[in-house]
Amino acid sequence: MAADIIYTNSAQLWEGGESAMRESSNTLSNQHSQQPKVFRGGEKKVMKKSLSFLVAIALVFSMFTSAAFAADTTKTTEQKYNELVTAGVFNGFPDGQAHLDQTMTRAEAAKIIAILAGYKAGVTSPDAGFTDVVAGNWAKPYIDYAANLGIIQGVGNGIFDFNAQVTIQELAKLAVEALKALKVNVPAGEAVTGTVSDWAKDYVAAAVKAGLIPAQADYTVPASRELLVVASYFAYSALQQPTEIKVESVKAINKKTVVATFNVDVDAATKEDAFKVYTKGNQYALNYVDSVSVSGKTVTATLVDDLNDETTYVLATSGVKAAGLELTSAAATNEFTYAPQAAASIAFKSTTVADGDTVPVLVKDAAGNDISADFEIGDFDVESSDEGVVGTDLKAVNDDDADDAPEYAVVNVKLVDTKLETGNTIITVRETLQQPASIGVVTLENNFTKNDLELNKGETDTIIAQVLDKDGEDVDAPEITFTSQTPKVVSVDAELHTIKGISVGTATILVKAVYNGSTIYKTVTVTVKEAPKLTAIKVTAPASKLVIDSDIPQYVDVTLVDQYGNDYASDGTDSFNYQINKNNIALDENEVAIPQNTESADVNFANTKATASIKLLPGTVKGSATFKVSVNGTYTKSVTVSLVEKGEFAGYVAVASKTDLDINTADDAEADTAKITVYKKDKNGNYYADVTAAAGTLGVVELVEAEGNASGAINTNTTDEVTARAIGTENVVVKVDSAKVATLTFKVKNTTAGEVNKVVQSKSTLTVTTAETDLFTKLFGDATDGKGGAFVAYDQYGTRVVVEEADVAEINSSNKAIVDQDTLDVGKAGSVTLTIDVAGAIYTITVVVKEA
Repeated sequence: MAADIIYTNSAQLWEGGESAMRESSNTLSNQHSQQPKVFRGGEKKVMKKSLSFLVAIALVFSMFTSAAFAADTTKTTEQKYNELVTAGVFNGFPDGQAHLDQTMTRAEAAKIIAILAGYKAGVTSPDAGFTDVVAGNWAKPYIDYAANLGIIQGVGNGIFDFNAQVTIQELAKLAVEALKALKVNVPAGEAVTGTVSDWAKDYVAAAVKAGLIPAQADYTVPASRELLVVASYFAYSALQQPTEIKVESVKAINKKTVVATFNVDVDAATKEDAFKVYTKGNQYALNYVDSVSVSGKTVTATLVDDLNDETTYVLATSGVKAAGLELTSAAATNEFTYAPQAAASIAFKSTTVADGDTVPVLVKDAAGNDISADFEIGDFDVESSDEGVVGTDLKAVNDDDADDAPEYAVVNVKLVDTKLETGNTIITVRETLQQPASIGVVTLENNFTKNDLELNKGETDTIIAQVLDKDGEDVDAPEITFTSQTPKVVSVDAELHTIKGISVGTATILVKAVYNGSTIYKTVTVTVKEAPKLTAIKVTAPASKLVIDSDIPQYVDVTLVDQYGNDYASDGTDSFNYQINKNNIALDENEVAIPQNTESADVNFANTKATASIKLLPGTVKGSATFKVSVNGTYTKSVTVSLVEKGEFAGYVAVASKTDLDINTADDAEADTAKITVYKKDKNGNYYADVTAAAGTLGVVELVEAEGNASGAINTNTTDEVTARAIGTENVVVKVDSAKVATLTFKVKNTTAGEVNKVVQSKSTLTVTTAETDLFTKLFGDATDGKGGAFVAYDQYGTRVVVEEADVAEINSSNKAIVDQDTLDVGKAGSVTLTIDVAGAIYTITVVVKEA
């Protein structure tokens, strides 16, 4: 009976047969909302041994979506079984066979669970109180151990029933509840199709989704040893997974390179700001990390300054993420000492280089480490068959501008004061090494921001294609041709790259790109549609009520709609007229009131416009008014508004014509402006007087940037307008007679393709010399393509763009004598922190200035 008393329902993982399970099983949500009670009489050593198991399982289930914990389908069940036997989880049979088709008893399962949970021979556990598990029973140590952990339980009346067979659905519940007892969030699975008892459906679904058991046709039958092996191997594998990421070793392979080896694979996106190197005993004697590269468990850090011989340093790491695991390293330090190594071999890193590059030489020590950084050009004796192609300084030149053909030189490099040399090697110098790897966006837009491949029948457009190299960078001036493989639908001019829709349908276009001797292809589908035509209209009123005797007009919008549900741009021949069933409400285009039930004159839509408006005045008669609008005498719609009386004054309200502003509007490339109107409102929330338009007679309106929120995103240079200034968000306080009546939030963006919308920092440290004359380019990249800087800018469509000085709101320097924040002029040697405000975000970067 003791076992029946000790544990709550959340720990009832083994219960007496199908009927007992139905009676005592609660819903999954109810069960795991409870905790197992403290193990009565349980020894601390038992609990401690179980923690590593439970924590590991919890870690696994918190990372179900990780590829690292996907079900292992590369091993057969027998291979898993053999691995478990080797690990001591299973004993194995005398005949050496796995007998995976046999069923298992509760006692056998208890043993496996106990071992996985940390049981070791000789561990003593309190008696679980099962009357049928007596002293001397081979399974008693395992049953007592697992029962005291709350993982298994008897069938009632103090009986464990150790020889009873376990069904598959019981095994599923055991596995899932063992996790839920620890309040681990086990994701729900999809309903299974096999035979399963109602009480077990959720358990089985979750266990199948987790990979604890494979899908079965019938879950009510006894579980085979094969299923126990699968579930046990899952748990065993979890125990082998690390629960932390840490550095295992550090070494300096040359005076500028430090290699750290971690206990797990490191996230490839790891940046240099996760590492610091400083002299032991002086954490302020920093040697800045210029860049890092990741390969599996190894992180290679390239330093800004040289390491000193036979000096001990500290590598400080923090926030390093594991690849495929939800693990992040805690702050830690590891010491290393730099000791120069003798060269053991010399070779060329590459025998094909680009014009202007230095031919790379690879020097290794006896351990195979790259120690090239320990040598300078003066340490080499260079022999070249053509110094006009490869000079004695190893600079490569390709001046054949006629056909971009490669040039060649035979080069031998000797390491001074040694017998090491590369041997005569042919070096090929090309104008560029860039190769086309893929064709990206193909579109009918004038840029690559949208993948638009639709045009109308009879319409002519220009088609363009984006050619990328292996790094996803644009290839410079490739030769591109387009060929229509469905000319009855689409015709393409190979010379002009113009495309015309011939007939409705889809067409396949073959895109061919040639660059630097390589050719790549891609096919895209172009859809030709019928030209849009007017098929319907929309009539909308911005408010359903008009306050009589007020001075606030309203407007009814009439919008043309095409057969695709889009706004239809009129060609100028479309017109509408309207009538109203009330006097003195609707005004014609000359501001003259139209009598009730009288048709207005025709009003033409402007060319390329889809919407026109009707101006309304509130009138003086309470009731309702219905407007009937007719377009081209074919399409008719009506809208009704209520005419209500003005209530008592209840305050002011501020309304902005829009709160999302654009730095460059589509029409004139000027900054967006929003008009702010302040109204008086009555107790019913109706607006009845325009305070802004009253020019001070109803109150003095004032716009003020909210205190502490002056981001510079907008300008408030009038009493009723704000203008977009820079990307960002800013609050504006609206006042009437110096009293605050509202706070409006404006968001400024830049929807113009090619304009800076987002900036990504690719380096946290930048190294220059005192001779540097263009720090802006070092920070933000080349002025032609935005490449090569510590910051990379993108427009709102994700296309790389160039950062110009006007895009940078502010730069602050921690030492103007090293870098002037106003001019970015470089002064004396040293290190400085720049704080940069660009694209609505704040960044910091360390600039290390060395003597030229």
